[in-house]
Amino acid sequence: MLKVLLYVCICFVFSCVSKPVPDETPALSETLPEENVQNDDQNIVTEPVEEQIVPAEQTLLLTFAGDIMAHSNVTRMTDFSLIYADIASITLSDDLTFANLETPVHEDRPYENYPTFNVKQGFVEAAVEGGFDVFSLANNHTNDQGKSGIHKTHEYFSLLRKNDIYSAGIKTDTSIELTYEIIEKNGFVLLFAAFTEILNSSSYKDYIDYFTTSNSSREILKQQLISIREKHPCDLFILSIHTFEPEYVIEVTKSRKTFYYDLLECGIDIVWANHPHVMREWELVEDSQTGLLTKAVFYGMGNTISGQRYVYNFDNPSAIREYTGDSMLFQLEFVKKDDVKPSISKTQQYLITTHIDSHKNSLIKIMTQEFIDSQDIQYKNYYTKRLELLKKIKGTTLCP
Repeated sequence: MLKVLLYVCICFVFSCVSKPVPDETPALSETLPEENVQNDDQNIVTEPVEEQIVPAEQTLLLTFAGDIMAHSNVTRMTDFSLIYADIASITLSDDLTFANLETPVHEDRPYENYPTFNVKQGFVEAAVEGGFDVFSLANNHTNDQGKSGIHKTHEYFSLLRKNDIYSAGIKTDTSIELTYEIIEKNGFVLLFAAFTEILNSSSYKDYIDYFTTSNSSREILKQQLISIREKHPCDLFILSIHTFEPEYVIEVTKSRKTFYYDLLECGIDIVWANHPHVMREWELVEDSQTGLLTKAVFYGMGNTISGQRYVYNFDNPSAIREYTGDSMLFQLEFVKKDDVKPSISKTQQYLITTHIDSHKNSLIKIMTQEFIDSQDIQYKNYYTKRLELLKKIKGTTLCP
């Protein structure tokens, strides 16, 4: 079982892992001599030396985001690509970007707002073109459009799979087995699965990867995770969890942490949780034998894009609902060589906010000082305070 927190290792924008990584990768081997010279009865004989193959180091850069919501202030936009323009340099330059899509995709039905969401394919296409590659589809809004909505969503993402867009969380049959995706990238093999602990309606729940918070359901989940990893040896197993927790609560309970640590013991490398709609702490975990960082736990990323903070509380920027407008993009760079377990070589955090521009477009903006300074005085003061508050939500390193 994982033990006490060792130290806080991550800060805003860029954070280093506990084992510093040099800026430049050192040479993997020394230069080999081109030939070997032997003296035989004063005759010089040269023999070629067989070329020594030095295994190359492989890297994988993953970006984790939060919830992509379909509130009407977002879906009424005429150009969805504007949403992702400010973060595209990040999400298009990594290897894989993960997000939770909190809505069905039913092309034959209109866009719908809370409490029963729906979007058309163009809404998702904008996210894909903006750099998002992997989607969790299991959440409390998955069955908002009934059985037809689940099947239409599955059908659409099956087509996207041909373009190397991956997803997990829904299925075409009523098997109790957790579904998963196998992803190969940069010489890495990844397993990706997604499930939800909460549904707004029990209708057609058998078509959703759904496990309750009961002890018996969690034991079934753990055994399935162990079995999946044994059947499919991989470099990383990433698990998305849509949690049954109160919304708008930043603090993480001890019982929640204990459950996630148990999942790490079952073979999960990255626990990526969402649902509270606010940004929460995270943890990196050291391998007890090597001392390298090999696992990560994200307790909540917040809303990547939403309308839950459509009206700003300028008088009280620290009000809890104001946190629903902010989030983060968190990058993990993994490195591996030979068959050694991958380890985290670099981390980076980007704080982002949903900004309403003068044309009432909802845009994801990176919370840089340049962005804040570009606003009028009321928004400038508001975002300055929001940034100050977000910086207080930090990560820690665990040593088993």
